[in-house]
Amino acid sequence: MNVWYPVQIRFRDLDPLAHVNNTVYFTYFEEARSYYFEQLNLDRWPSREEDQLIHSSDEGAHTPRIQTTVIGAHYGSLIKENECIYNLPLIRSDKAEVGVRVSHVGRTSFVMELQIRDVREHERIFANGKTVMVWCNYHTGRPYPVPSVLRAAFERMEGRAFPLPE
Repeated sequence: MNVWYPVQIRFRDLDPLAHVNNTVYFTYFEEARSYYFEQLNLDRWPSREEDQLIHSSDEGAHTPRIQTTVIGAHYGSLIKENECIYNLPLIRSDKAEVGVRVSHVGRTSFVMELQIRDVREHERIFANGKTVMVWCNYHTGRPYPVPSVLRAAFERMEGRAFPLPE
């Protein structure tokens, strides 16, 4: 993994057993994903019509399930799957970090793998995770092809090609 995000374990993250509550791991994953996207160093997030591989005037009906504003993004990512495998409990005194990488880019989705490990003892793995993100047209709620600028940024970050599936 090329990107590591430091975790700040807060008192409020702990449950009555004095270890980090299982749901908080997903917050750590979310923060790390956001940090990963920042590290891509894009001029701007490819959320406009002109950033898309396909331009369509017939977009279909608007879905009321995704609320956007006139100044809001038209395209972006949504989480389709989010999983966590817990290996060791995290406690307040642990110093941890979350590693993130993109392991697969499909036509309309990409997979991010995550790992929470000890900052000093890297072999101490607290949890492993996976998130499937779908690139989406927010107005229709339908999947849309991953923009080429985003695919290229993933390739630069990961040092490997993610060719467009046929």
